[in-house]
Amino acid sequence: MIHQFAQDTGGVSADRFNSTLKSFRSDIEQRNSPIQIHNPESADLKLARSLANEQINVSGAEIKVYIRTNNADYDEVWDEDPDPTYWNPEFMKAYFKPQPIEVELAKWGADTKNKTEVVFSHLQVFDQFGERMLRAGDVIQLPYNAAAISPKNFRIINATPSGNFRYHWLYLTCTVETLAADITIRPEEDMPSEERMKTNGRYVEGL
Repeated sequence: MIHQFAQDTGGVSADRFNSTLKSFRSDIEQRNSPIQIHNPESADLKLARSLANEQINVSGAEIKVYIRTNNADYDEVWDEDPDPTYWNPEFMKAYFKPQPIEVELAKWGADTKNKTEVVFSHLQVFDQFGERMLRAGDVIQLPYNAAAISPKNFRIINATPSGNFRYHWLYLTCTVETLAADITIRPEEDMPSEERMKTNGRYVEGL
């Protein structure tokens, strides 16, 4: 039988657009989840955090995190430091997706322009650095492992929580960009081990 869409079958009525089934549960049970995932002591929240840690540990890469110190000349208004210094590196696991590399000629020489996102476990960052977390100006070294040019030092532009699980954050996503070859803004530990790579008959600095 061919259905006639213009025919009213009585299944929809304008008088019942706001009707709903009556619940047999109490008001408290209706307003609060039975599994209580809003409770910080809930096993569900702990399970979500442990799975987030496991995902980063399994799929992430081993990276170095250099936390910037607050010098006397640090400008808190503009969040700038003309001569930044960094604490000793901390090894952490993080996930990142390598982005295409662009090479341009800058005043520091051949410079690789690259911007990507690095995802940490929110709980691991908090356990490592406390409420400071990660912020703009910190430096991250990523194992890019590219064939020709491998950018290495990345500066954090911004960091924001992600992965909302009932108003609890599971991840910390950092937007990072490559550092220029300016030696005054690099971690001091990185200076002696600077590598040079041969590209099209020329030697360029590995950033």
